[in-house]
Amino acid sequence: MKNKVLSIVVLVCLGVGCKDKTEERLVSGMFETREIVVSSEISGRVERLDIMEGDYVEAGKVVGVIDTMQLHWLKVQAQQAAVAVNERIPDLDKVLEVYRLKLEKGEKELARVERLLAGKAATQKQYDDVKAMVDEGRSALAGQTHQAEVMIASAKAESAAIALKVDQVSDQIRRCIITNPISGVVLAKYTEEKELTAPVKALYKIGDMKNMYLQVYVEGSQANRLKVGDAVQVFAQLGGGEEREYQGKISWIASDAEFVPKTVHTQDERDNLVYAVKIHVENDGVLRVGMYADVKFNAL
Repeated sequence: MKNKVLSIVVLVCLGVGCKDKTEERLVSGMFETREIVVSSEISGRVERLDIMEGDYVEAGKVVGVIDTMQLHWLKVQAQQAAVAVNERIPDLDKVLEVYRLKLEKGEKELARVERLLAGKAATQKQYDDVKAMVDEGRSALAGQTHQAEVMIASAKAESAAIALKVDQVSDQIRRCIITNPISGVVLAKYTEEKELTAPVKALYKIGDMKNMYLQVYVEGSQANRLKVGDAVQVFAQLGGGEEREYQGKISWIASDAEFVPKTVHTQDERDNLVYAVKIHVENDGVLRVGMYADVKFNAL
């Protein structure tokens, strides 16, 4: 009798244990990761693309370059044009030196005649003639100053425009250098060396395989008890009945409800409104994009 009671208790405990385990795992989903498709910003021939599918590439690493020869010659041409324009910019002091010396000489003569006129040693006509010459010199200096300033301003504006052209070509050359945007694994390579490329043509796709995301869907009543930052347990399904447990963290909860997507299975009916929840899991090298996993929310 005792053995029979004990067997019943064991069976009940086992049944409860199995039921708790299945109930704890409320939802499941597939692992995703941040993926970026890298394209060239400039049309041209791919001179170098040093990546292979499966390579781990650090962010900021130069992985390739587009042919820059034509851009190089455009830059050289613009730089030479800038030199030519700068050589045409006159030295204002040298341009006006003759006029200033002539005016200075005239003003000295005018002062001398003015003293003579005061001592009755010169006539009014002599004074008026010298003064007219000084006034003419001042006018000539002002006219030449204005003309030289206009010429200099025009040349400087042209030089500035050429400098902008040089900067523009330099920026285009910089864009020919293919720099990897994020640290991750090359998931696909679409272009080979010596092929022609364009801004709309993808070169390769890279994914951040270290940081995986699992998107699942939960009922509204359950979502109300969750918050961003909550720790969760994730059970990755490795295949063949094998699974591995990971610690995850809720990184995003949708603010709007939606219908459950057909590819996601929950214990609730598909026509129920649910909220999308994204869970961050740090990859130990085992997780793959598209791998299924169950989730246990510690807050539920």
